[in-house]
Amino acid sequence: MNKFFITLIFLIASFSVMGQISKQEKLERIKAQKVAFITNRLELSSAEAQEFWPVYNEFFRKKEKLNNDKKAASRELYQNWKSYSEDEKTQLLDELIAFRLKEATLGQEYHTKLKEVLSIDKLMKLYNVENQFKTFLLKQIKGQGSRDINPSNRNFQRK
Repeated sequence: MNKFFITLIFLIASFSVMGQISKQEKLERIKAQKVAFITNRLELSSAEAQEFWPVYNEFFRKKEKLNNDKKAASRELYQNWKSYSEDEKTQLLDELIAFRLKEATLGQEYHTKLKEVLSIDKLMKLYNVENQFKTFLLKQIKGQGSRDINPSNRNFQRK
């Protein structure tokens, strides 16, 4: 339980200074906070962490690159929509759908790899913890702070 509160205090303190730093620094802090959040919630042993983090980080890098490529393609399509022919629009929309398939394939590939380094219970917990972290970030962005995150909330309770 103490680990939870220490992590929570770290996260809140980090978010309080975020208005004073660059976008890149914010992203780096969020990544560090995510690592702390996941490590704390999954209760990874040293051995588990040594196997888990390289696989997870590789997955996240590939996922991030894919998302950046998709955003760029989407931005290009919608900024220049009127200048494209019907065939070009069709091709570009098809490419955007192809990104979704690539995301699903990547997720499936790393689900298999993660099953090799985590127990099925911890893997299931990882997916839940990732959603908890997203919820936490969204609440921070909306200015709700940490008041909605407490250990008695079943979605944030450690098991």
